[in-house]
Amino acid sequence: MADALVQLARVLSPTQATSVAASLEIDGRLDYAAATLPGSAHPAVPILGAALKQLGGAALLAVVLRGYAAAGLKAPKPPRAVWSGPSFDGDSDHTAAAVAHLIDEAIEDVFASTFSATLGSPFVEALWRAIARGVTVTVLIDGGEKMSGTAEKLKNKLEGALFLTYIPDGAFGLQHSKVVIVDSAAALVTSANLSEAAAHRNLEVGVLVCDPEFASKLRQRFRTLASLKVLIAVD
Repeated sequence: MADALVQLARVLSPTQATSVAASLEIDGRLDYAAATLPGSAHPAVPILGAALKQLGGAALLAVVLRGYAAAGLKAPKPPRAVWSGPSFDGDSDHTAAAVAHLIDEAIEDVFASTFSATLGSPFVEALWRAIARGVTVTVLIDGGEKMSGTAEKLKNKLEGALFLTYIPDGAFGLQHSKVVIVDSAAALVTSANLSEAAAHRNLEVGVLVCDPEFASKLRQRFRTLASLKVLIAVD
């Protein structure tokens, strides 16, 4: 057992350990959890099986993996405000710069939710760059009739991304959340849509949290909504 656990610590990055743990916590399926790892033959896959057998349960393995992730990462940075609109001395990042920088640093996974979007906005362009370099991108959009044109344009622009929409009771609900989560390690929760107006004209405010515990819990909530069929894939 000790050997398997030591080997896991050596071959999994903190982000990968968090992703596997989050998947195990949803349904306990090791095959689903292993599928979150990059590549078709990640060295952790057979070791995960051995560790699961020795520990005797997916829940305990998830706890161990989260321990690896916590130990492998530096202390989280303090949350900071991110603004769109008039700027002042001492301001932190502008929304457009913060989101683009966050997405451009993604290695494995980006989750973004929005009500509206503009194809030429810096947010959408950053998502396209992520797809182009092989990052898994998931976009949660509003699926109502009012936003159907925007959704279709986004799907055409961001070919290769997974698109989800919100169906709470068998009918479209208003998808009004605006978050960007990168590698289950950092998250921006904001009032800003992925639109040109949010980048350049509107007064918007958000909070950027570089904390794997917070980001992974937020990402896991959206995964759980998808597993409950509250979020469904857009054809």
